[in-house]
Amino acid sequence: MSWVRPPSPAPYVYLGIIVEKETEGFSIAVEDVGPCKKRVAIEVPGEKIKGALEKRLQEVGSTANVPGFRKGRVPRSVLERHFGEQIEEEVKKSLIWDAYQEAVNRNQLEPLGSPELGEIKFDPKDSLKFTVTLEVKPAFEAKDYKGMKLQRRSTAVTKEETESAMKNLSLSKVHLVTEETSEVQGGDQVICDYKVLVDSKVVHQDDEVVVWVSGGMLADIPAPELLVALKGAKPGEKREAKANLGAKFRLPEYRNKEASLEIIVREIKRPKAPEINDELAKQFGAPSLDELRKNVQKRLEIDKKRWVEEDLRAQVYQKLVNMAGFELPKDLVEEQTGERLYRYKMEMLQRGIPMEELEKEAEKLKNTSHEMVVRDLKLSLVMDNIADKEKIYVTEQEVEKRIQEMALVYQTTTIKMRRELDKYGSLSSLRYQMKESKVMDLILKEAEIEDEKAEEKQEVENRESVKEKQKG
Repeated sequence: MSWVRPPSPAPYVYLGIIVEKETEGFSIAVEDVGPCKKRVAIEVPGEKIKGALEKRLQEVGSTANVPGFRKGRVPRSVLERHFGEQIEEEVKKSLIWDAYQEAVNRNQLEPLGSPELGEIKFDPKDSLKFTVTLEVKPAFEAKDYKGMKLQRRSTAVTKEETESAMKNLSLSKVHLVTEETSEVQGGDQVICDYKVLVDSKVVHQDDEVVVWVSGGMLADIPAPELLVALKGAKPGEKREAKANLGAKFRLPEYRNKEASLEIIVREIKRPKAPEINDELAKQFGAPSLDELRKNVQKRLEIDKKRWVEEDLRAQVYQKLVNMAGFELPKDLVEEQTGERLYRYKMEMLQRGIPMEELEKEAEKLKNTSHEMVVRDLKLSLVMDNIADKEKIYVTEQEVEKRIQEMALVYQTTTIKMRRELDKYGSLSSLRYQMKESKVMDLILKEAEIEDEKAEEKQEVENRESVKEKQKG
């Protein structure tokens, strides 16, 4: 039987009557049944049930409308006949919830996920017995989060990085140039006429078709041999290639058939990046190449400073995960892994990735989801533990200020911004992010941060560059 939590922790509302919680007189026994998993056996004595039933009957009697009787004057026997079963069910649910809350509080349990309610034995004249199985936060104490040894990467922009960024700017202005006397190369775009032959019969043809040679597609036909077939061809030359027409060929009767392709190259166009000079600078709104280079370098410096701060935080996160040597609640991990896997699949489907490809990658996606869930849960638990130890919390005034800042960014009012956050249940996430940010600020403030020298960074980059060249 799955656990059904009441609409709100307390108190209950039945028949328009507010019922106050009572938490005394419960018998509670807790046992470990797995990593971070507890089974709680609870017994509510008959005296408490009797008192709760009597109280509820009186409350119902004061407001119940029964034909032939004035409100508040309905005989007990009539009330029991009309409302007895309903009152017993309400009392049972109320006592179960109250007893569960008492068990959690008395044993200082910190539930994670949804508890599972076991078998319920309810005899109004004797007792109420039931069990609840729940996963709880692992018991641990965060240590060594003060004085962390971190390395701040150099924010110096090297000449190589600047020139690489300049080259990327040039590549962003690539244009196609017609090559009248050249031969087809990888990366070229060609204009061609083609014929599709199946068993020496022409089943389709088209003229002046635009094809990227390295793309492996001729119109809608998969052609993995296209680059090999066309490489070295000159305008006017005919080449041939083999292909399977695939499942999307325009003529259904020839789909997935083996075919021959006859291709005549009409025109060759080659991507060409503009030279890095004053003319290129003007295309980006700079008066000269020197000014463009200075602007690029400033942008790189800003980006690197931001990246360096993000890298420091990444180092902290990794160290926090490494110190989290505790087991996680298995059911909670599986539940959240499933949710994350579902979100991954939905995102990929929205990007146009076919379902059959997703199914092929299902195991890989599941493993990735599981790893991310474990990492995120451990980080969350460690950060929470540090916040508790350091008495770090977020005030409502701080939350309101953040909402005001968000409203300015989105050009809306604070009231509308809060309403949107409430609508999507994002206020609790906002509070957690703010608390996590405070914890991170504390860790970084107390950390031992060593600055990387620009020369050391350049040496590392040079060594890595040499290794890459050797691999090539």
